[in-house]
Amino acid sequence: MTRKVALLAMVIAGAGWGAVFVAPGLAPLAPALLLATGRFVAFGAVSLPQVRRVLRADVPWGRVIAHALTGSVLYYAMVALSVRLAGPTVAVATIGLVPVVMALVSARGRRSGAELDHRDGTGRIAGLVPALGLVGVGQVLLHVGPGQDWSLSALAGLGLAVLALVSWSWYGLDSHKLLHDRPDLAPVLAGAQGLAAGVLALPAAVALVLIEGVPAQPLRALAVVLFLGLVSSWLAVRLWHTAAGYLSPVLVSQLMALETAWGFVFAAIAEGGLPGPLALTGEVAILGGVTLAVLVDARRTRIVARSAAPLPERPALSRT
Repeated sequence: MTRKVALLAMVIAGAGWGAVFVAPGLAPLAPALLLATGRFVAFGAVSLPQVRRVLRADVPWGRVIAHALTGSVLYYAMVALSVRLAGPTVAVATIGLVPVVMALVSARGRRSGAELDHRDGTGRIAGLVPALGLVGVGQVLLHVGPGQDWSLSALAGLGLAVLALVSWSWYGLDSHKLLHDRPDLAPVLAGAQGLAAGVLALPAAVALVLIEGVPAQPLRALAVVLFLGLVSSWLAVRLWHTAAGYLSPVLVSQLMALETAWGFVFAAIAEGGLPGPLALTGEVAILGGVTLAVLVDARRTRIVARSAAPLPERPALSRT
């Protein structure tokens, strides 16, 4: 895979993830929770061919199940409900804070002596202040602009988006730690998560169908579920993992903002055009803040790596 193909794969993966913010609106008559559980039933089904390989590996199933809940089943259930209650733009803007939250938590966790004068992590947090300022301004512009819905349902949707943000941030940090500690799991971890998510989601999906019946426009709901399971879960995860091996870790971390960028585009299309000037400015500020946070964190990571690298030995001077 060439660098250009790897970058294209990352763009496609980001688009697949960004589509989850507008997919519930494509099947408005289907319950949001049914779409969420159906997505991961489909993800589990397409992961079945990998079941033997997964079972042969020493998979820490407790953590994988926790990842399947916080990064898949519960996370997307909260996103789907947030989109229904508060609209895709608010959901995208809130979930788009994931890279910033992860950068802040990582900054506080990096307390090694290799960080020059930033052993307590405060240097990293201070470096993120401009990015967090942009994100804060963006959130204010987005949520207090003219015509903003402050109804109880919209506030509930915003609250669910915040919970989804916390859920996925923990998943992202812990899954990264797991892969760092157990690099042998890289080829099977996505398949294991897909199988766990499918097993967790199947009973809930069956119960929802039995209780509420088959949704109206069932073919449309099925098409959305299959798209989410095949494209937004199975294909996006595999493209991202495969392409990451051909790109530098710094570039991969910057590309995390692709999901937010695509989410804004899809949300604008779903809502019939560009948002108003204030909301558009807010969205640009949020995306800019997220990108700046990732860039700052990546730059400091490079500095730490260089400072931790051993210096080459100098030839001894002869004494004549």
